[in-house]
Amino acid sequence: MEDQTGTRSNPTLEIPRYERKVSHCIEVQDDTGSRRIPVGSTPIVCGQSRSADVRVVDETVSGRHCEVVERQGSLFIRDLGSKNGTYAGGARVLEAWAGPGTVVTLGATTLTVFDASTLDSEPEPAAPLPGLIGGSTAMRRVASQVRRLARGIAPVLILGETGTGKELVARALHTEGARCEGPWVPINVATLPQHLVDSELFGFERGAFTGAVKQRNGAFIDARGGTLFLDEIGELPLESQPKLLRALDGYQVRRIGAAGGGEESDARVVAATHVPLDECVEEGKFRRDLFHRLEVFVIELPPLRDRRGDIPAIARDLLGRMEPEIGRRVLSPAAVGQLAAHDWPGNVRDLRNTLIRAAHLAEDDRRAANAERAQATGIHELREPLRRRDAPIRIEAPHIDRAIRRAREEARSGLTPALARAILDRSDGSISAAARTAGVPRSTFRKLLQRK
Repeated sequence: MEDQTGTRSNPTLEIPRYERKVSHCIEVQDDTGSRRIPVGSTPIVCGQSRSADVRVVDETVSGRHCEVVERQGSLFIRDLGSKNGTYAGGARVLEAWAGPGTVVTLGATTLTVFDASTLDSEPEPAAPLPGLIGGSTAMRRVASQVRRLARGIAPVLILGETGTGKELVARALHTEGARCEGPWVPINVATLPQHLVDSELFGFERGAFTGAVKQRNGAFIDARGGTLFLDEIGELPLESQPKLLRALDGYQVRRIGAAGGGEESDARVVAATHVPLDECVEEGKFRRDLFHRLEVFVIELPPLRDRRGDIPAIARDLLGRMEPEIGRRVLSPAAVGQLAAHDWPGNVRDLRNTLIRAAHLAEDDRRAANAERAQATGIHELREPLRRRDAPIRIEAPHIDRAIRRAREEARSGLTPALARAILDRSDGSISAAARTAGVPRSTFRKLLQRK
């Protein structure tokens, strides 16, 4: 775990014992993983102190930070005068009732409430997969599936909303299996023009069509001995689906314009989609036989709203990855609570975009405060603070809130960075005029121009 000063610390948990069966538990999660702790009628104190029932080593958490207890069939949370506050559902609370799914944040630590009655029936989850951030039970269960299926060669279908990490899971199926030394060939079906789908997947012979000046292997041949990842498989044109079915059934592919039975390919196919393929089948947009051939094994990825305890760790990882672009940023405890409370319809991709916006907002606010301070003191030449170049800028909850609201404004307006730049060109470079044309605030338009 990393505190606000950049110091890493590893939380340790002491799990109390209970004399009776409980109906609630909390999942305590940090960079090291997660553990589930039962909660009964005896209050559990969480904090850094050695006297705490659940001891958390986190510089942003107080010695005796909060307590949780089961009352009247629900979980009750009470702040114990902590320095940085206790947040439930994104709001700072002194006392609060919490049901299953509620995420409570203490500094950089999260407590997720669960119904303990289901724990006995859950399989033992595996350790998180490399590259996939988050130690929640849901993601460790996905990791267990991946490691089990990675040993085979049968097709795997990955289902999940946009931004849930489908390609990362597909890559893990490749790297964790016996084919890790073979080629990894990713193809995004949705980005292929319809007339090029067959040539990209199966290849073509010289002279097969205008522009085919030499023979070319398709993705199936390129992926021999390895894995072929077909992202957005739900967008595959209907006329190309029988050819894919033949390739899956007989491991035979035939280039466009080729005579004979074709070439063998033992490429393992991993497909992914965010659309409900069963509905596409009923609507006649996807072949039923191909659907059943692809769904031999299915991995469903949970959206961020179903694993809120992972959000703080994912956010810190994203900020670390973006540091060369946006500089060092740290999240305040309130900002962590705000992030954990949001539903994130675009999942990790949505979270990343919001963090970029919030990072710029935090820097703008810091510069404005410095300018105001300089003007008040009469030292106009010191507009920037005298600080170490690597000192982080703190992202607060209002920055997160403003970033989310601006994203909604952009979505309502239908604006994209490319469209914003085009409007600016037609407005002779005037941001004010372009913003009026787009129908959004000037500040929103300016931030949109800064995005790639």
